[in-house]
Amino acid sequence: MRTLIIDRVKVFQQLIASILDASEIEHVFATTGKDALDILNDGKGFDCFCLSMYLDDMDGFELSKKIRKITRYRHTPIVLLTSESNQDVTKQAINSGITDIFSKSKVHELVNFIERFTQVNKPIFGKVLYIEDQNSQRKLVTRIFKDRSLEVDDFDNAEDAWDAFLKNRYNLVVTDIVLAGEISGVLLINKIRRLDDIKGDTPILAVTAFDDASRRISLYHMGITDYVTKPIIEEELIARVRNLITNQKALEREIDFREYLNSEEIMNRSMKMEAMGKLTGGIAHDYNNMLGIIMGYTDLLGLELSDKPELLKYVKQIEKASANGAQLTSKLLSFTRKKTVTQEVININKVLTDIGTMLEQLLTAGIHLTLNLDNDLWNVYLDGNDFENALMNMCINAKHAMGEKGSLTIVTMNTVLTRNVADQYGLVVGDYVRVSILDSGCGMDKDIRSSIFDPFFTTKGEDGTGLGLSQVYGFVQRSQGGIGVESKLGKGTLFTLYFPRNDSKSMNKVKYKQEKGEEISAKQYSVLIVDDEDALAELTVDVLDNAGYSSVLASDAKDALEKLEQHKFDVMITDIIMPGTNGYELASKVKSLYPEIKIIITSGYDDILRLGVEEEVFEYRLEKPVTRIQLLECMDEILKA
Repeated sequence: MRTLIIDRVKVFQQLIASILDASEIEHVFATTGKDALDILNDGKGFDCFCLSMYLDDMDGFELSKKIRKITRYRHTPIVLLTSESNQDVTKQAINSGITDIFSKSKVHELVNFIERFTQVNKPIFGKVLYIEDQNSQRKLVTRIFKDRSLEVDDFDNAEDAWDAFLKNRYNLVVTDIVLAGEISGVLLINKIRRLDDIKGDTPILAVTAFDDASRRISLYHMGITDYVTKPIIEEELIARVRNLITNQKALEREIDFREYLNSEEIMNRSMKMEAMGKLTGGIAHDYNNMLGIIMGYTDLLGLELSDKPELLKYVKQIEKASANGAQLTSKLLSFTRKKTVTQEVININKVLTDIGTMLEQLLTAGIHLTLNLDNDLWNVYLDGNDFENALMNMCINAKHAMGEKGSLTIVTMNTVLTRNVADQYGLVVGDYVRVSILDSGCGMDKDIRSSIFDPFFTTKGEDGTGLGLSQVYGFVQRSQGGIGVESKLGKGTLFTLYFPRNDSKSMNKVKYKQEKGEEISAKQYSVLIVDDEDALAELTVDVLDNAGYSSVLASDAKDALEKLEQHKFDVMITDIIMPGTNGYELASKVKSLYPEIKIIITSGYDDILRLGVEEEVFEYRLEKPVTRIQLLECMDEILKA
């Protein structure tokens, strides 16, 4: 879409430009009313006007009247940009032909505001079967459809149209009710609705000269989806056609996707991915155990060397390397979908700021990264690690599309989704945080654009897995959000993500603090540690004993049950994957025998052993590798509960 913005303040123009650059809105600026009117003669045309109330040569009301005198722009949306809002301004705006008033203080919402008014002028992609026996009417409506990028097969009789309908697949049928020939429009509708395949459900828009209540009811009984009356109003016709085709395409995508999921190819690939996931999960479990031992003893060593800074710096380097290893394992488990989803209230701006340097390194020096972040961005509820992974996936794709040089812009903003935009993304109307990712790469054609979220679809040949964007799509869906892509060959790509606003405040736990030799004086709690990994179990004992707890080791479930018969424990900490009885089964048995005991489950990944397990059998779950601080915070929390 193309928008003309008329404002005399250069700084405001620059601010608007930075916001619109992350959208598909092409924008042209003018500083005076005369400049604007001169630009209107360039022949390209505009889909929307945004004009300031105060200009050097005329006010916004006068300019709006002049624009309305141009036949081409009699119905084009005109938005008044102003800091004033009162009844007099509203009255003058209406009398001047202005469509709506927009507050300059909410400039970050301008993209959504413009899209709401220009929706009717966006292209519609689909194929229409149109039947009308009046030649002039048929030519007029066909032109309207083609102006909106629709593919049209038009006929002056229902007989030929019926043959075409059986041979082709259409997104919409538009037919006059009264047609010359053996088959009337009514009979054509009946013939379509009697088909028992997917063609029989094709949406039908009826065109009629009658608009009485009984005729409307009878049309719906015949099986029409919607109707318009003559004389046809172009804006109404396009609005109805757009809604019908959009809904039909959504239904067809769902049907195609279900067929794809049930295909032999996807079943074979799913089995292969499941096997890969199990293998990766098992490796990650052992790797997390090793990392846990390294991180735990490094932490204890740091306590002992707290008064020796020349040695403590070496400990810090080990801690840093271990943390990087833990992060790598977490990303690996996220790829295999074995990672536990840990959603929380976060601010996307903070995530972007934290990983900005890493993104710059990922993109290399030839690609310029710009972060345009809304200062008052709302919080959202999602998994921060998954969001980072999704962002890096899209940035890597952008890097491949741009090559050695280019620009990548990430914009965040608060927005209120209207019905039209919400429907496009399968969302409900309401408050959302919008994240826009715009690159200057090679762009995509329509066919590639329609398949990029499909599992295993890749444009990189053997070098690509085809899983990156499908995982991004899955993450957005799990977060109750929406994602869309807009792209043209040679003009870059824009990804738009919407996440629901969350009004909850982010909760930060008070960090557990313990100095060397400090012990719990209130009570000596007794803890049973169940783990078949001796080194990791001994580490857990050292950490807890150093904090003042009394710890006992058990090598497996059988050993644990025997020790529980001999001694009363306040807490049991158990691994999941062990020989014989697994941690979930052990927790269930222990809870039934000793309901007062607190149980902590630890695991490197969330495997199939968890299926059928009730959450009530354990109080807390810790994901390996577990640090000393995490373990002590967890103990502190469950014993205070």
